[in-house]
Amino acid sequence: MEALRVHDPMGLTAPLPEYNLRRGEIGVIVDIGPENQYLVEFVGKNGIPYAMPTIHINNLMKVFLQADLL
Repeated sequence: MEALRVHDPMGLTAPLPEYNLRRGEIGVIVDIGPENQYLVEFVGKNGIPYAMPTIHINNLMKVFLQADLL
């Protein structure tokens, strides 16, 4: 897996029901902790964050946006 960095968009590879998050939801990494743990912010269409869980790297997948290809 390519290394994930702060501000990278990522997707969930598994649901997190305790945060009401489904597999495939997109968030942004806001901090990197020890033992491959990432603090990820999920924001709604209104710009208000609705979840900010700490997630192990095994449950994350880097997302590539079209803007990244330019």
